[in-house]
Amino acid sequence: MISTRRALLHRTLIVIVSILLVSASGCIPSRLRNGALFATDPVQPPVVRVLLPVEKARITVRGEGRYVVCTVNSPETSAPGVFSTEERLTIRRTSHGLDVVGENRVVLARGVIGLSIHCEEADHRIWLGDTPYHGCLIIGQNDHSRLQVVNRLNLDTYLEGVLTPELGERRPDEFEAVEAQAVASRTYALGHLGQYGAAFHDLRADVADQIYVGASQPRVWVDSAVAATRGEVITYAGQLIDAYYHSTCGGHTDAIEDIWPKMPRPYLVSVDDDTFCHWSKYTTWTEEFSGRALLANLRAHRRRLSQPPIGDFHKINDIELLPSTPGGRLKVMTVVTPSGRWTILADEIRWALGRPSRPGTILPSSRFTLTLRRDKRGHVTGATAQGSGYGHGVGMCQCGMIGRARAGQSYLSILATYYPGAMVERLY
Repeated sequence: MISTRRALLHRTLIVIVSILLVSASGCIPSRLRNGALFATDPVQPPVVRVLLPVEKARITVRGEGRYVVCTVNSPETSAPGVFSTEERLTIRRTSHGLDVVGENRVVLARGVIGLSIHCEEADHRIWLGDTPYHGCLIIGQNDHSRLQVVNRLNLDTYLEGVLTPELGERRPDEFEAVEAQAVASRTYALGHLGQYGAAFHDLRADVADQIYVGASQPRVWVDSAVAATRGEVITYAGQLIDAYYHSTCGGHTDAIEDIWPKMPRPYLVSVDDDTFCHWSKYTTWTEEFSGRALLANLRAHRRRLSQPPIGDFHKINDIELLPSTPGGRLKVMTVVTPSGRWTILADEIRWALGRPSRPGTILPSSRFTLTLRRDKRGHVTGATAQGSGYGHGVGMCQCGMIGRARAGQSYLSILATYYPGAMVERLY
């Protein structure tokens, strides 16, 4: 009964907050119809909803100047409430919903199921803790009864919060690479609208989608790249492409079907990157595994997959690596134990082995060789992985595109290299 009521309140929050925000922000969203892109407004950037990495029981918000708070109350109590303020507010989760508390500890709204916040001046920012954001913040609770915050804003403003963390500081002679990233990131975002189904967000603000830091890292060269490529997206046969990209290919990208269990894409194929990304610190890398680390990481990965153990799995007899992809990445790794064999495919190998030098993270790439160390009985007591590249290896190589920009290539040429057969079109 409780879970049913929570689901009802969650749906009510989505409907009411959506109406409030569309009327408040004046933004017009884009849509996808049958896989083909069209815009409801050919002038305005579409709207995106980004889930922020905030899952706490208490947060603080403030605005630049006055800002408006729209509360969504339970349908069993009263209609939505609206008030404006200049003071810092604390929003805390309680057993009866969300409370909104002012600086003088006066409860301004009690037990609401959600709220939205936007500044009265369109160019002003809302601060969530120490991080500023443009657009609107939508605050509710997730299925685990933790606070959940979604930033709703126009696509181009979103891109301004993506390019700096994705690319770091860039030089003037690398500007074509920044433009290439702007077009790829815009295409990725539009292509993933609605990917989470009924959830009230389109994108996550982390590596699950694209790293997004709000308005905390403003850069003139970022704004210029977004403006210079305004509305430009990458298409193939009239549809948005899957604009995958990664940090460093190590000299060669790979086709999507060789890395993930996905259907082939004619524009996501193996591409020779020559030496353009060789300036990356991940051109070569080495990771040392102790026998204990190998066992611990492999066991942990099986647990994450909810797979039963292979017998007692206390020793490793062998680790077999089967033929690589055209780009030099592993297709299959088989772990042989006294009790059985375990086969791991392609990019999942990075998660299974992990990265000993940075516990809790994954191996930089699946483009590596493995040298095993053994005891007198032939059991594996350790290993050395020597590899190149960082990331999955599909689509655009970010270090490669920067190298190409330094060599004088245009952003259109860069995109044509990494997404062969695709074309750049202006959507708005």
